[in-house]
Amino acid sequence: MNPRTIGWLFGGLCCAVGLLTLMFAFDSGGADIALSLDRVGNDAVGDVGPNDRFPFAVLAFLLGGPTLIYLNATQWRNTGGY
Repeated sequence: MNPRTIGWLFGGLCCAVGLLTLMFAFDSGGADIALSLDRVGNDAVGDVGPNDRFPFAVLAFLLGGPTLIYLNATQWRNTGGY
């Protein structure tokens, strides 16, 4: 497999994992906000904050995002230019 292909797969997988983890990276006083908003109601929005999954989601985006940006910015070299 081509190293660029591995980079595309790595960057896409990191961004996808970061996005899915980010959905559960916030809580409102002891329960995941994505799972318990129906129980706590809209009055708990002021208590929303990041939980222990948040750093992993940010790390996944910081690894995947620049990888995809770099590969996209240099892709014209592999296609012979415009």
